[in-house]
Amino acid sequence: MSSRPSRGAARLAAILDALPDGLVLVNCNGTVVNANTIALGMFETPGTALVGRGLLDLLPDFDSRLIPGSMRRPDNTDEQGRTKPARMVARRTDGGEFPVEVTSASLEDGREAYDSYGGYTGDELLMLVVRDLTGTLDTEAELARSQRQTEMILRAASEGVVGTDTDGRVVLVNPAAAQILGHRAGELGGRELHPLILAKRADGEPFPYEESPLADTLKSGRKHRVRGQVLWTKKGERVPVDLTTAPVRDGDQLVGAVMTFTDRRPYEQLAEQHAAELADRAERAAAEREAQQERYASLAARHEQLTAVLAESLRGPLEELRTRLGALAADDAGQLWPEANQVLHHLTAGYARMTALVDNVLGYQRLDAGAEKLDKRVTLLDGVVSAGIDGAVELIGPGRAQFAVHTPPIEAEVDPARLATALAHLVADVAGVDATGRNRAAVPGAGPADSTIVVAAARRGDVVRIEVRGPYAGG
Repeated sequence: MSSRPSRGAARLAAILDALPDGLVLVNCNGTVVNANTIALGMFETPGTALVGRGLLDLLPDFDSRLIPGSMRRPDNTDEQGRTKPARMVARRTDGGEFPVEVTSASLEDGREAYDSYGGYTGDELLMLVVRDLTGTLDTEAELARSQRQTEMILRAASEGVVGTDTDGRVVLVNPAAAQILGHRAGELGGRELHPLILAKRADGEPFPYEESPLADTLKSGRKHRVRGQVLWTKKGERVPVDLTTAPVRDGDQLVGAVMTFTDRRPYEQLAEQHAAELADRAERAAAEREAQQERYASLAARHEQLTAVLAESLRGPLEELRTRLGALAADDAGQLWPEANQVLHHLTAGYARMTALVDNVLGYQRLDAGAEKLDKRVTLLDGVVSAGIDGAVELIGPGRAQFAVHTPPIEAEVDPARLATALAHLVADVAGVDATGRNRAAVPGAGPADSTIVVAAARRGDVVRIEVRGPYAGG
């Protein structure tokens, strides 16, 4: 203590000076009359003294009714005159402030109490225990901030989080867990977790506590992760979850466990919805395939009908009519007048063209249906081009076009008959003759058209190019 004690009290003063908190003695005037070393270090600054200062100068928020001799005694003291710890702002002798926690106690016989310290003869004293909270408040603020962050995280988490002690009783539950389980958070605190949510298996059979992952975690400290675990709500509804249990340790000591779980019902609903959508799509696809098959069958039937009409009902009469007209036009007797004979020749050519067109359509239909295959073989292209020009003359009529052909002896692997047919139609296109045998209208302002049709073949590496040019587009 600050005053010089007698030898009998020296030992007690040394003990008080060694305390971690400051001790201050105040007389009935509210003046500091003594203090231990910690109190002196707290309040004093160089060149100033603590003893002799007024208490309210040092602790402005201190309740003055607690000072000895006050006419009004406070109601917040116990039978021995002690008060509960109170936090306030203290002021050093130089005016600097710092937070403290103060506890006070009245000493009824001041002389006797202070005589034990030696040297003071007052009647009644007040002893204050002052604890510096400078570092404590920072720690408490950090802890409070961490606690708020933890609470915000727990509130924001969509997974259920439940903490238990070593007996499996609930000590922590976040809102998501309470909502999933159908309980209010306040109803779960202090209750055993296993009977509440894990008492039964998925099939309704009892689930012993010893076999649960929570029990093993609390017993052995091992973590567990269980997929498809079933929990039970307050209303007795089953909740499929993915569950995890982990131990909580304080140093090396196991003090509890944390159980987290994710409600799988939304995922299962999505899976069911997805499965239903897939089934619906599969059903619609099957219906569409069936409808397409019906359409394909209908088209195949129409294709067969068209082929039959072209091959039997149309081509036969056309061929017969062409033959008769040709015989009549070629009669040497000349029984008809010249104009009629010329018309017969045109009719014969027209029916020949129609017969050729029918043959070409039938050939393509048979090739497209797979009834016939391409007959590829190595062939000289000049012969194929000559056959194509002959076919073109049959389509457009004799004497209606002139040809300039440039075909060097080039061999190529082709289907000669079908390539000749394709060339014949290209030549007919550039000749400007339609399916009826009439010439297409000339382009206005183009002048007289040259009827010469150029057919040229050339080889570039492994590729053979056949070019057809004429007075009209289409080559």
